[in-house]
Amino acid sequence: MIHQTQASYLDGIHPQPHTGRLVYDAVHGELHFYGRAPGEEGNERFLLSLNKHHAFEIRSRGKEFVIEWRSGGNHTSEMLMLSDLPFIRLVRDKFLLHKNIFWRYATMVWSESLTRVMLALVIALFVTGFGAHAFMQNSYHLVPQSWDQKVGEQAEAGLREFGVVCSSPQTVRDLKRFLPYFSQHGSPYKYEIQIVKSPVENAFALPGGKISVFSETVRKAANYEELAGILAHEIGHVERRHGMQQLSQYMTIRLVLALAFGVTDDGTTLALAADAGALLLLLKNSRDHERDADQYAAEKLAAAGISSAAIRKFFQRISTEYKKGMDKVPDFVQTHPADADRINFFARYEERHKARMKSAASRLDEDIRLMLPRKPVLSAECIASQSDVEEDEEE
Repeated sequence: MIHQTQASYLDGIHPQPHTGRLVYDAVHGELHFYGRAPGEEGNERFLLSLNKHHAFEIRSRGKEFVIEWRSGGNHTSEMLMLSDLPFIRLVRDKFLLHKNIFWRYATMVWSESLTRVMLALVIALFVTGFGAHAFMQNSYHLVPQSWDQKVGEQAEAGLREFGVVCSSPQTVRDLKRFLPYFSQHGSPYKYEIQIVKSPVENAFALPGGKISVFSETVRKAANYEELAGILAHEIGHVERRHGMQQLSQYMTIRLVLALAFGVTDDGTTLALAADAGALLLLLKNSRDHERDADQYAAEKLAAAGISSAAIRKFFQRISTEYKKGMDKVPDFVQTHPADADRINFFARYEERHKARMKSAASRLDEDIRLMLPRKPVLSAECIASQSDVEEDEEE
């Protein structure tokens, strides 16, 4: 098919343009110009031919479009001028596809209506951003749950940075009794609970089900009901796969940036995968993840028939104790919304599900019911010494 339009040609030598027709020959993939010199009479004659090997640019000049190039040995540019927008789009699409995508976008800005181009770019950025965000939020679904255990095992080596694992068998046995109530039915995770000797109040869970409770958290807990709320929250992180979400989002960003700047290879990908466990200990759960874990804990506590009153008192105590030293607030508290919001959330949830919780409480194991108000047991081996406290304060 042959497309043609009225055009003018400036040869870069004479000041007056040649007038005539610009023809696109689809068979040969070329542009041909047929025209007459200024003041010349008679039929149009062939004057020039362009193909994709010519390095030409397209730009706009008012309502007119210009195709400009420079021939070998010519110190001035030659140009074709036309006002046919569909034809200039045809030229752009047929002759500039081999160009870099960013160069083509720049050309499009010059060859199209600026308003239309800006609107297209805004829409493209919105769609791209929304798609990237959706992928970032859900990319962890592509990771098999069986990998959670492996990543957790990789990260476990880094626990020494927080303290040594100590033996407090009675504490571990007592906490394990809550697992059937707080883990999901049919959960693929094999939960392990360990006590980390540390003068800091904290607790965290690794993908796959390894839960570490810091000894100071156990020592300061008023009762097992308080620890039950903390444990339910940490199990929520495991069941909702928050660690894997954080990790997959981080790795996705790294890979996208590496691809964008052309510095990726198989070694980069393998290095990221190998460092997954170490990275996990550096990443903090987002506020959304913490809210989700709170929601999970509230549901499980109510379903078990355990009141959230103790965990609410725990938040109040933490808020009071660390009011002047927010840098020492435990991670699982600091990354949450304001304590008041968190306390109110648990209180509202318990109020709405009071009947359900009361019914569940009647079915709660008698031994657990008697254990809930008791002060947690912690072995002497796990109690942090004054030197441990001083070292922590120095750090």
